Amino acid sequence: MDRTAAQQRIQQLKADIERYTYEYYVLDSPSVSDAVFDSLMQELRSLEAEFPDLVTPDSPTQRVGGAPLAGFTTVRHRVPMLSLSNMFTKEDIAAFDSRVRRALGRTEPVEYLTEVKMDGLAVSLRYEDGLFVQGSTRGDGQTGEDVTANIRTVRSIPMNLRSFDPHVPRLVEIRGEMVMFKRDFEMLNAARAASGEPLFANPRNAAAGSLRQLDPRVTATRPLHMVAYALGETSDDLSVSTQKDLLNWIAGVGFRISPFIRLVRTPDEMWAATQEIAKARPSLPFAADGVVFKVNDIALQRLLGQTAKEPRWASAWKFPPEEKETRLEDIIVSIGRTGVATPVAVLTPVEVDGSVVARATLHNEDEVKRLGIMVGDMVLVHKAGSVIPEILGPVVAKRTGAERAFAMPATCPVCGSRLVRIEGEAATRCVNASCGAQVRERLLHWCSKDAMDIQGFGEAVIDQLVAKGLARDVADLYNLSQEQLTALDHVGPLVARKLLAHLEESKQRDFARVLYALGIPQVGQVAARDLAKAFGSIDELAAASPDDLMQVYGIGEKTAENIAAFFDEERNRQLIARLKAAGVRMERADMPAPTGPLHGKVIVFTGELASMPRSAAEDLVRSLGGETSDTLSRKVTTLVVGAAPGSKLAKAQALGTEILTEEQFLALVGNSH
Repeated sequence: MDRTAAQQRIQQLKADIERYTYEYYVLDSPSVSDAVFDSLMQELRSLEAEFPDLVTPDSPTQRVGGAPLAGFTTVRHRVPMLSLSNMFTKEDIAAFDSRVRRALGRTEPVEYLTEVKMDGLAVSLRYEDGLFVQGSTRGDGQTGEDVTANIRTVRSIPMNLRSFDPHVPRLVEIRGEMVMFKRDFEMLNAARAASGEPLFANPRNAAAGSLRQLDPRVTATRPLHMVAYALGETSDDLSVSTQKDLLNWIAGVGFRISPFIRLVRTPDEMWAATQEIAKARPSLPFAADGVVFKVNDIALQRLLGQTAKEPRWASAWKFPPEEKETRLEDIIVSIGRTGVATPVAVLTPVEVDGSVVARATLHNEDEVKRLGIMVGDMVLVHKAGSVIPEILGPVVAKRTGAERAFAMPATCPVCGSRLVRIEGEAATRCVNASCGAQVRERLLHWCSKDAMDIQGFGEAVIDQLVAKGLARDVADLYNLSQEQLTALDHVGPLVARKLLAHLEESKQRDFARVLYALGIPQVGQVAARDLAKAFGSIDELAAASPDDLMQVYGIGEKTAENIAAFFDEERNRQLIARLKAAGVRMERADMPAPTGPLHGKVIVFTGELASMPRSAAEDLVRSLGGETSDTLSRKVTTLVVGAAPGSKLAKAQALGTEILTEEQFLALVGNSH
């Protein structure tokens, strides 16, 4: 392909990938399969490797990358990022409306746009000629932190606005809130709890902590979304006359906007909107802390102007914090699928933020001590980030002297085995991998929607299978007979046949799902997908060293060690062998047949090649059935040495790795290039 044709194809690929990314991450409605998307990305990478001068900042291949930062630089906001005045009562709303109408000198009603106030981290994104060039946090409103590299990793954010609208201004700043959805927050904290890592207090804390990582690769693993609601600096007038039209324009250039947009005209209508949103608050995908009212007419906004800190044409009504008092009846210990023993507060049921709270996780023994709570205490309860039930602390004044301190038990409450706390870790674990509680949780995880998605295998069925000894691990599920299933309560012949059909269907799940379902510590859905792409089969993954694993983007040292330790365990190797024997797919569906002159070779390049760029040489190796790596390990079969080689040459000599000159490499591949 000549350069002109390559340039045209690259432009088309970028446009297609941007559209498919928008459908997946913003609309939640993908129109192509993962396999199709991955093939387009691979084609783009190959073309950019062949024509590196055609790589542009808006390319999807440039979203993730870069070394960790030493620290954040500051960004001066040319248009200040103002805060909003707060309202708490119906009277406050009426007073705000009165101030607006008085400032405008009018008695007739003013039209306001209602938006949900998201509880996240305010950011500003700068675009020049449609291309994303800089991202910054709000900071103090005048100066924020430059988080450009991290913003690039957030896939719901478009890199080129002109992919959606060719007429966007030469310069435009899109502002909004960086949030983490409630479901993603719960999954992130669950994974951190299982690995003994500190938990995020709420979705806002998680979003802020994820975006302000010095290593963009960490941010790339976090499920962040931006909800846009305003403009900053612009080079031209957008020709929109209302706030509602402005939001529609923002949505039209690829951004997610507030899910609740309504026009209201009177204080009574404004108050009714707050109550409606407050009622819907538990069902919102993200944490919300109020309702924002903005004068809808932009010409009127300009007339009203702003103070040094806030606009006069907008204000936020804040949800009242809800804290309830209830009794801590007991603290029990729950055992998870990885053996982590978690203290759980048993509470006298109390309604908080629209739902009844009867239990709250206490995370670990240290957290119980930090809170200073005792069994029998009256305690204050709220929902962290409006999502997770959380104990704030005891009501000390109501103690009677009958309360008792909590101590982590020495033995597992399920199987009686020892509970052990490893020095330096917050987590306490049951040492018995066959513990019934662990087995139950592993089975439920394997069958869950995000894992193998095996319908019908919920808690009622799994509990019976464990109790009857019919399923001691996930491989046992595939040996179940119709007779065994019909012996369970509420499972007749028809249901049993459906359950067996669902099991059979699950054998063809994507390899990434299988990896996630195995429950390897710290391997969540994102890591599982990345590992599946990098290694392709369970055998390749099992053979990988920690060094090999850390070459996969987003896999750090601790995760790599956990993966290697998982496959070092004989019990896990036997489990995988049994799953294979049962017919569970253990490789990518699109894995190429193991053919080609370089099949079985893992090649590393060092020094400068004269005949082609290194990236092109690596693509050539992969096209001929081989693999490439950036680092030397015992898995590597061959080192190709160019001019001015680095330290890899000495390491290869020490390891006994095959060493080829560039000429020998070219002779090996023949005329394939």
